[in-house]
Amino acid sequence: MARLFKAIIIDDEAPARRLLNAILKEQQGIIDLIGEADTGAKAISLINSTQPDVIFLDIQLPDMLGFDVIKGLDCKPFVIFTTAYDEYAIKAFDELSIDYLLKPIKEERLLKALTKLRRFSSAADTPAMMSAFESLFSNLKLQKQVKTLSVKKGSKFTLVQLADILYFEAYDKYTFIHTTNGEKLFCDYMLSVLEEKLSEDFIRVQKSYIINREKIFEIHKYSNNRFTIVLSDKAMTRIVTGPSYFGVVKDAFGV
Repeated sequence: MARLFKAIIIDDEAPARRLLNAILKEQQGIIDLIGEADTGAKAISLINSTQPDVIFLDIQLPDMLGFDVIKGLDCKPFVIFTTAYDEYAIKAFDELSIDYLLKPIKEERLLKALTKLRRFSSAADTPAMMSAFESLFSNLKLQKQVKTLSVKKGSKFTLVQLADILYFEAYDKYTFIHTTNGEKLFCDYMLSVLEEKLSEDFIRVQKSYIINREKIFEIHKYSNNRFTIVLSDKAMTRIVTGPSYFGVVKDAFGV
């Protein structure tokens, strides 16, 4: 009979947790999902109290790195990292005995990781692995930018390429994504969170708008402390910048 691994997901992004949760539930003959955590501190407490066999661990959490989570554990579960590291880092992970999943996680890649997990018989080499990871983390830069966002469409989640996004709009208590093909999609993140997650291709120009720099067609002076930004979609969408963002827009575009 195949071994059943008790598992915990640690990731600060709710959409990423939901996506991984949904995939793992299809593997109930291998994985028994017993909990989730969205910070390093919560993860350490949960792991030490439940003693899982394997953890799916995001490398960068709001309060610490994934490596710091591992150092705070009383037990030594198998670790499958979820990562946004660059190609060089991925090659380094591949040479170690712990697997990685590159975000956005794909089901076929996860199945390969689970196959690798089942081949593990002990964690005898854990100290050597931890030393290798410590060296890796100290010499690599985490890429700030993500390439996709997970959004809900009906009862399913789908991935939207950032290159296909015109702008983000905050309205009432919600955030919406406006795409180049005219779609308006609900987004889980507040604009303040998106500001931290997104690459420099995106800029906040008003309290309610973050726009894709690559989709700007024209910029016009609107008043003494505002600009009108015209986007390159078919509708030639116009967004008026906020007074408090005047300096940011002026410096960013030299207008």
